[in-house]
Amino acid sequence: MVQGQGLRLLMSSIFSSLAVRTALLLAACLAGGVAFAALHVPLPYLLGALFVSAAFGLSGFAVKLHDAFRQGGQIAAGFSVGLFFTPPVALRLLELGWLMAATGFASIIVSLFLARALALFGRCDRRTAFFAAMPGGLAEMAVLAHTFGASTTLVSLAQSLRVVLIVLIIPPAMAVFMGGERHHVAEVQQLEPHLLVLGLALCVPVALVLQRAKIFNPFLLAGLALGMGTALVIARATHAPPLVTAAAQLAIGAALGCRFQREQIRHVISTPFLPAAAATTLLLIAANVAFAALAIHFVPLPTGVLAMAPGGIAEMSLTAEALGLAPPLVAAWQLVRILSVVLLTGPLYRLYEKISAR
Repeated sequence: MVQGQGLRLLMSSIFSSLAVRTALLLAACLAGGVAFAALHVPLPYLLGALFVSAAFGLSGFAVKLHDAFRQGGQIAAGFSVGLFFTPPVALRLLELGWLMAATGFASIIVSLFLARALALFGRCDRRTAFFAAMPGGLAEMAVLAHTFGASTTLVSLAQSLRVVLIVLIIPPAMAVFMGGERHHVAEVQQLEPHLLVLGLALCVPVALVLQRAKIFNPFLLAGLALGMGTALVIARATHAPPLVTAAAQLAIGAALGCRFQREQIRHVISTPFLPAAAATTLLLIAANVAFAALAIHFVPLPTGVLAMAPGGIAEMSLTAEALGLAPPLVAAWQLVRILSVVLLTGPLYRLYEKISAR
């Protein structure tokens, strides 16, 4: 009897260990990714890990990944996309800079109107609705929400829900639109292993410097910068090994899913906030698809949809890479929009408050 109790206590202590829970979660997420890959789902490791980690969290299991997993995934995703930046690609981006800025600003304006609808139908205060509706990064919007006295919990939930919905909708929709085929814009070689290891290793100190300087999304930007630098130095486009992009998908998908915890959702599930946030996200997606259709003379529609979708840089860039849809263009477009959101959110919020008060 005593031995049995001791064994149960030992097993309980083992499975309560954060390291063991993390290992089990990652193993389950990997299994989900492998299953999705077998089913030929686009972004299989990201979507598989997202479903598994979200299912664990919503079922009541205490799932949490250290920030280093998400940051490592962002570095790998940024570096992988940065390798496609060659001088001709850079010139093309400069030519389209005005269109990137215009569509990014248009997306922000649409979000202002959607914020009013979210406040009304989601039954939340207008401050929270504003930061929840802005198509920026979760961390940046949560910080601004706290600064201006909005609910950081609701803003974080809405921002997480937006990215998850976009990841669940856009990649499969683009795969169906393209007939399940990957566009091969150009055949490129795989980056040499020593350059890959050196580049990824250098990303870490660069990211930490950017983080210390309070630059938004420092780990993704460090990966992009080092990947671009590598492509420009070797003067040819290359691609990262599939293992690197799969690991990036796995880390980012698992981190996204871990944002949905039952205890956090339980306080909001009885309110209309989450359905209203989902509806405004769908409307924002529709608006940006319309912008992509209007810009079809400058960029193909599938690429334009990914570039203008109000999702995350890493998620949309990985989708573009998986489908062969100009990853540098998508990454640059997403970057311009999020920069616009970060720079304009403060002034626009003050204008929004004045208009709402009237």
